[in-house]
Amino acid sequence: MVLTAVTRSLRITHLSLFRTVIVAGLLATVAATQADQTLPGRVLRVVDGDRLIIDVRGSQHLVSLAGIDAPEQNQPWGAAAAQHLNTTMTGLFVVVEVWDTNRDREVTGRVALKGRDVALDLLHDGLAWSTIGLNGPHDDRHPYVQAEHQARAARRGLWSDDQPVPPWQWREQRGGQENRPEAGLLQPR
Repeated sequence: MVLTAVTRSLRITHLSLFRTVIVAGLLATVAATQADQTLPGRVLRVVDGDRLIIDVRGSQHLVSLAGIDAPEQNQPWGAAAAQHLNTTMTGLFVVVEVWDTNRDREVTGRVALKGRDVALDLLHDGLAWSTIGLNGPHDDRHPYVQAEHQARAARRGLWSDDQPVPPWQWREQRGGQENRPEAGLLQPR
């Protein structure tokens, strides 16, 4: 009787330890995958000034450029930002350094085209706002913040307007994310 109770207790402890090890291993794998993951793929199409769809070995991914927010399509400079990406990227090979991902194959990350940071180029050309520091500590030394400051000073792109409206304010004034329809952008797997 005592031996059976000890055996049962050891079995429960062993199962509990096994479950803990499995869960810890899965969490570590997910964290490492997100932190170190890159997605090399071909740009299938540009959605707007800061989002595109890439093909990675037959699987499509919606990619949002991290660290920036470009004007909406129905906003001044929105079409120009989208056209810039369309002209420079469609059909070309990019590498996405994944910062975040969700279950719908939507990815946020740093996108490089021929080794150049696409978001940084948009900021330099005055076609986007830097979002670095909007929801956390602001760092004037960050390249995105510096590129935006330089575009403002040179009055490039949207900074040539007297009072450009940031896209997050534009969306808020119009009741939310009306111009960011996510459904139907990706083809089924």
